[in-house]
Amino acid sequence: MTSNTLFNPANILTSVRIILVPVFWYALQLNSPSGLVLALACVVLAEVTDLLDGWVARRFGYESAFGALFDPLADSLYRLGAFTALASTGFIPIWTVLIFAWRDTIVTYARMMMAQRGEELGARLSGKIKAIVQGAALIGIVAALSIPVLITTLDPTNFIPWLYGAAVIVTAWSGVDYLIAGMRKFTAPSED
Repeated sequence: MTSNTLFNPANILTSVRIILVPVFWYALQLNSPSGLVLALACVVLAEVTDLLDGWVARRFGYESAFGALFDPLADSLYRLGAFTALASTGFIPIWTVLIFAWRDTIVTYARMMMAQRGEELGARLSGKIKAIVQGAALIGIVAALSIPVLITTLDPTNFIPWLYGAAVIVTAWSGVDYLIAGMRKFTAPSED
């Protein structure tokens, strides 16, 4: 069963990710422990909605063409917005955001090219792994910022470069994977 209703529980869960971006940005701008806790709550809630929206759509029959397009758009807007907020406050370098935007642009254009041929470039394993790693990196970075320096010499902010580094590597790999898959499908003979 599919639902053409725009305002259904699955699409509302998807919308939450977009709505959380300015809240996350504001929380980081507070530059305070309470702001970091709010920022952490935002990224955790956003990642939970990413896990739930597809399940709700399939389980309760809210699958729709709009939802199938809206979900990856919300993912891109949320994660690019969150990483941009972290870069704007100096917690991660700006070049990381460029890699994330590069990948999302490649995937979008590869899908558009396939749509012109009447074909589809569906979700790939690399995209799912990218989403998990980026989500974990966002939660990990904000959690590391939220944890005060321990009495020992362990500083949780030392983990931040490892977290965004892993996200960059997996994101770049996913972009190349989609690019190759799109090129293979696009250059293959059309099945008319």
